[in-house]
Amino acid sequence: MTDAEPALRIGRVLKAHGVKGAVRVELLTDFPDRFAPGREVDIAGRRFIVARAEALDGGVLVSFQGIDDRSAAEPLTGEYCTLPLAEARQLPADRFYHFQLIGLTVIDARDARAIGQVAEVLTYEANDVLRVTGGEREVLIPMVRSVVRSIRPAEGAIMVDLPEESEA
Repeated sequence: MTDAEPALRIGRVLKAHGVKGAVRVELLTDFPDRFAPGREVDIAGRRFIVARAEALDGGVLVSFQGIDDRSAAEPLTGEYCTLPLAEARQLPADRFYHFQLIGLTVIDARDARAIGQVAEVLTYEANDVLRVTGGEREVLIPMVRSVVRSIRPAEGAIMVDLPEESEA
């Protein structure tokens, strides 16, 4: 897999754990079974096979085949665990992968004015936030039902109802 190919991020290696090559992974997927023994994931352009995995403090502790000690595991720290986009699972009708939102035009429902395009989806504990850029400005829009009214990827649009005090 090359860096140019888009990939689905399913986790991020936080740190090496112990002396036998295990790593602590922050889950970035709603499908933790992506890290089940025997499954394959890509990290830093290399394909790894999961040898063992166990849930641990909101994440997962993973051992990969061929990573047998801490010194082999440490270079993975900070890297994303990815899969080819072709392996993305079908989500329910009202759910979207972040990559599906990038580039969509955000429209203010009050006056049908285009605010800009989604440049990035930021992940926070409370809710995700759309980073929308348009020309020289940037607007952060919380992904909550009271603000985001509809997401229509086929039409390339996200309709939002911004609070009146918003400067968007």
